[in-house]
Amino acid sequence: MIDLHTHSTASDGTLAPEAVVDLAAAQKLTALALTDHDTVAGLPAALAQGKKRGLEVVPGVELGIQWDGPEASGGQMHLLGYLFRADDSGLCDRLSWLRDRRRERAQRIVEKLKAAGVELSFGRIQEIAGGESIGRPHVAQALIEAGAVSSIGEAFGRFLSPGRPGYEDKDELTPAEAIQLIRTAGGVAVLAHPGTLKLKGAALERCVKELMGYGLAGLEAIWSSHSAEQVRELKALAEKLGLLITGGSDFHGENKPDIQLGTGRKNNVQVPDSVLAALRQRAQA
Repeated sequence: MIDLHTHSTASDGTLAPEAVVDLAAAQKLTALALTDHDTVAGLPAALAQGKKRGLEVVPGVELGIQWDGPEASGGQMHLLGYLFRADDSGLCDRLSWLRDRRRERAQRIVEKLKAAGVELSFGRIQEIAGGESIGRPHVAQALIEAGAVSSIGEAFGRFLSPGRPGYEDKDELTPAEAIQLIRTAGGVAVLAHPGTLKLKGAALERCVKELMGYGLAGLEAIWSSHSAEQVRELKALAEKLGLLITGGSDFHGENKPDIQLGTGRKNNVQVPDSVLAALRQRAQA
């Protein structure tokens, strides 16, 4: 079995890239994709550890998408990229731009929280993040340290979700730009967790067809927060449209403690290695 959706301390996970690989090896996975948000900084360490542990590490990344088309429904769109050249200059430049925007967003969140009566140190948030890809979970951890909340969930519920006093929109790529970035770097673009689009039936199909026009190659049907019915529907849609089916846990370590590497939430993620073989075939094509 494999896991094609994981996060490390290079973005908003709580395990170092090497530790994610070690955990995957301990659980006897045969392959792992490290898909940190807007960064490939964790890939060199993960690839090196994978060689030591005899586990294949797949180059990956997760990108947030600015989604405001006719099918936009208040949901969120993310894109997963796989098997690209991690040193591609165009991809690296754009990822650097996204990380700069993340840093600026975090600074604006700190100012909003200050206005709401919660004092946080941006420097401390940077320390918690460790790498360059700063996300809301890092702010949430700072809120816990400051005694403002007692958990990550409370931090999001009270301060960091849309409509809450510390929420701030994030600069993101358009669907066409994100897919093209991955394809130009030799990779395969997959729509992450389509359930977060909050679309069903014909509306979902129209959205996916639009993304296919930009070069989308697959759907992440198997995901920790998809119901069994959603998985069936997404697999059927992928088969109808000739798209690849992928899957992963969306592992974040203690930032999402109910999601386990390789198995998801209550063993609802089971991804066979044939999924990776199909991805690799598409990349080579």
